[in-house]
Amino acid sequence: MKWIFAFTFLSFFFQEVSAQSARIKRKHFKTYQGQIPAYSAMLGQDKIEIGPAIIKITLHKDSLFLSIGSMNISGAYTTEASAQSKEIFLFMPRENSGIDERLVLNPSKKTLLRKGVFPQPDVLLIRIKSQKR
Repeated sequence: MKWIFAFTFLSFFFQEVSAQSARIKRKHFKTYQGQIPAYSAMLGQDKIEIGPAIIKITLHKDSLFLSIGSMNISGAYTTEASAQSKEIFLFMPRENSGIDERLVLNPSKKTLLRKGVFPQPDVLLIRIKSQKR
């Protein structure tokens, strides 16, 4: 009987551990900032020019805060380790959209790459140093 309880406990433990395939160290929970360059988009027959915008992403232990211009998005994210390098992929589902925010964290270079949703270009964000209080 005790083996059944031990097996059940271990199976739940391994399931929880495998939920996040990559761990982000606490020193990488910072704010990253960059600029989305100007781009153009086709809206029906019209070509619309979209100007550059400042993007800021704040990474926390269990949530992500994304700010593009005056638009703010926040939510929980999942992680996945890269097979080739030490990069970590982050995925955050967006409300009212079937498209996830896709980010690539490079801990060694202290950068975060936001994969743009078409027609937005990809943006490289650099970690901001925190100000002394």
